[in-house]
Amino acid sequence: MKPRPSIYIEGLEPFIDSELVYKPNSVFSEMETYAKEKNIPIVSAATGAVLSQLVSFLKPKTILELGTGLGYSTLWMVLGSKSSKITTVDRHEEQAKALESYAKKMKLESQMDVTRVTGSVLEYLEEDRLWKDIDFFFVDCDKITYPTIFRTLWPKIKPGACIVYDNVLWHGRVLQPDPKKPSDMAVMELWNEVKSQVSEYTLFPMGDGLLFFRK
Repeated sequence: MKPRPSIYIEGLEPFIDSELVYKPNSVFSEMETYAKEKNIPIVSAATGAVLSQLVSFLKPKTILELGTGLGYSTLWMVLGSKSSKITTVDRHEEQAKALESYAKKMKLESQMDVTRVTGSVLEYLEEDRLWKDIDFFFVDCDKITYPTIFRTLWPKIKPGACIVYDNVLWHGRVLQPDPKKPSDMAVMELWNEVKSQVSEYTLFPMGDGLLFFRK
């Protein structure tokens, strides 16, 4: 598997995720192992724990997740707020349907309200009736879509709605972005949009960087 650079000194991030993060269910470790074997990107355990804590405090009625992956972050949010209705969107059907099997292993299938949508994130967002009343957005999809997603959501979401982006430190490449890499430029463009339009925001520098702000 191609290694993903960490924003931490060598060895620290794996130590944090394996030794310091409380995992409420052992299936999370199973998902992490599978993701590593199959080279499937998922949030770090520390990121999942903070995401779970955020929704446990905020108790959003509705959550829209853009980028399902294996359902790893979805299940962290489920455990943080089982009363939330979650819609998660991803174009990779075979990969994303693992969410159901892992939820079953966790014995969560009867305790959660999660709807999976297979398709393009940007195409889904074209219908603003589907998301303009959402309380909490978690964005963890193709990085080149990040600025477009911000420009689509920010003018139309309701006051009080929250947006969280993952990978905003982009493996440390925000320090020296490569102008030849569209993903680098997209992450930097997102930062420029947020800093120019959002009055308050919080960076959680765990995993690959988690950015939180509220309308």
